Amino acid sequence: MKKIIFIIPLLLITHLAFSAVPPEESAAQTDTTTGTSPTVSSEKPVTISAVKSLEWNRKEKTYTAHQDVIATQGTTKLKSDILVAHYADTGSGSSDINTMNADGHVTINDPPYTAYGDHAVYNVKTGNAILTGKDLKIVSDDSILTAKDRIEYNGKEDKMTAVGSPVATKGENTLTADAMSAYFTKDDAGKMAANKITSHGNVVIKTPTETATGDDGVYDVTTQKAVLTGKVRILQDKNWLEGTRADVDMATGISQLSGTGNTSTDGRVTGMFFPQPKDKPTGDKAANDKPAGSQKTEGQKN
Repeated sequence: MKKIIFIIPLLLITHLAFSAVPPEESAAQTDTTTGTSPTVSSEKPVTISAVKSLEWNRKEKTYTAHQDVIATQGTTKLKSDILVAHYADTGSGSSDINTMNADGHVTINDPPYTAYGDHAVYNVKTGNAILTGKDLKIVSDDSILTAKDRIEYNGKEDKMTAVGSPVATKGENTLTADAMSAYFTKDDAGKMAANKITSHGNVVIKTPTETATGDDGVYDVTTQKAVLTGKVRILQDKNWLEGTRADVDMATGISQLSGTGNTSTDGRVTGMFFPQPKDKPTGDKAANDKPAGSQKTEGQKN
């Protein structure tokens, strides 16, 4: 069979809308990747636009868009240099797009979050997405999440996972770990918001006044409170505390440490505190204790 490709030059921006299968049929289908039934409704159409061209390959069942590509479905918008959409024939004359592969300057926006990367694979039916490449990051109004290996989004669980030295930053506070996952909820208007972040392996929480480390951590975004477990240590300048659990209030700067389950210390919390050197004044006292004549009076010549 001869390959049939339609190339459509786009003088401005040409929009093509592809109808999805009805919700009843969508719910009965199974995701071939996970083996589970998708929970994200796909009744909304997918709209693809591009500046240069759109190739329709009937044999491979793909649409390939080139240059400044924009694909939208509901509130989700994907942008890239090249986009390949894979579809299946529904038998009713419509094209049911199931996955989209994006390459080059990829951004995925679902307010209030925007994801950036070089490559993305998006499952239209499940809402699952995998983002890879350099300078991976998720940006919202007041926070940034970065990773070196990949960022995954699970539409069924409303869960985002960052792998490869992930770093979450909000204001002056940072959270780092080997792997990190964020869980989201949606309001009545469908707007997503992160409500919990879990972290595993070499967890580090830094605030302007202290650094807390542990093996695992859970951060409540709403209350700005974090719980660290495992081998926990809190550092304040040279002072330190050790235990097995730390409750850190990042809003107030108050931390509480416990040593429950630590057999090496009989369940006790250990701390070491260094006194301020007597010959090292601080604050206003340091300014007032300058030797006489060290400050020049007005009009004094050098």
